Amino acid sequence: MKKRFLAMLLAGAMVLGLTACGGEQSASGTQTEGTAAADGQHTITVILKTLNSEYWNAVAAGIRQAESDLGCKVLLQGPPSESSYDEQLNMIETTLASSESEALVLAPLQPDSAANAVKDAQIPILSVDTTFTSEKLLSYIGVSNEDAAAAGGKYIAEQLGGKGNVVILAGVQGDTTSEDRIKGWTRGLEEGGCTVLDLQYTDAVADKAVTSIEGLMQQYPDQIDAVVCHSDDVAMGAANAVASSGLADRIKVCGFGGISGAQPVKDGKLTATVDIGPYTMGYNCVARAIDAVEGKSIEAFYPSEASVIDASNVDDFLVKLAEWTK
Repeated sequence: MKKRFLAMLLAGAMVLGLTACGGEQSASGTQTEGTAAADGQHTITVILKTLNSEYWNAVAAGIRQAESDLGCKVLLQGPPSESSYDEQLNMIETTLASSESEALVLAPLQPDSAANAVKDAQIPILSVDTTFTSEKLLSYIGVSNEDAAAAGGKYIAEQLGGKGNVVILAGVQGDTTSEDRIKGWTRGLEEGGCTVLDLQYTDAVADKAVTSIEGLMQQYPDQIDAVVCHSDDVAMGAANAVASSGLADRIKVCGFGGISGAQPVKDGKLTATVDIGPYTMGYNCVARAIDAVEGKSIEAFYPSEASVIDASNVDDFLVKLAEWTK
């Protein structure tokens, strides 16, 4: 690949097209995107956890922009939901069995399964948003989910005056991202003086968040001061249930992700959300994959910064969000 790339440079006869692409989504939610290949274009595959959420669509927007800027071809895929384990595993295996892709970027639903699936990979392997342990893994482009959630937990503790009872609505049990966020929420809340009253898994979907928080409010009447959530989608399910119970003025709800939570923060439906830079994450994972294909040295971890979005800074964030996704 190095030789081919150097030959291109020396020849000086090719201009790489800078074109973004669009794809069609099937009824099942599985999506594949890519541009028409041109001679000399690098081709990489990116497999996300799903493309059926605003958060992952923001990651995808960054990927598409990098594809356009860098003149490469990106095959972008995602299973129907964050619990579609078999579908994602099949995507990984199909990609590695094909000779089309020169690198694979993966946001694994099941890190152990992903590690096993790539153990014989002959192309560069990178992870985005969620990492896993493998000798084949070159780099992780993402955030420290534990540290980001800890920042959110500390913020909520401050909003509660350094005391109070908080419940955690987690994602999929056993998922590395979910477990790291649980650790972070717990650390930030407890260091801030709050008590973690209970923990419920929601499979990262709003409907289960509604059921969970409704049950928790019955189990702990007048005891819940705040709810911290795995994602903004989960947070909105919880916030809607809290509002339906007439407790929106008393129970604070914090999301995670920033993208779909920003407008609800603006509207007063959420107290805050933790932004982890998904657009930048998506852009950088493509750029680093191209570096790997071209034989350049890359770091083991490219962290994105997390920040808490609340009423004080949401307007500025919404301006930035509009620019990302225009």
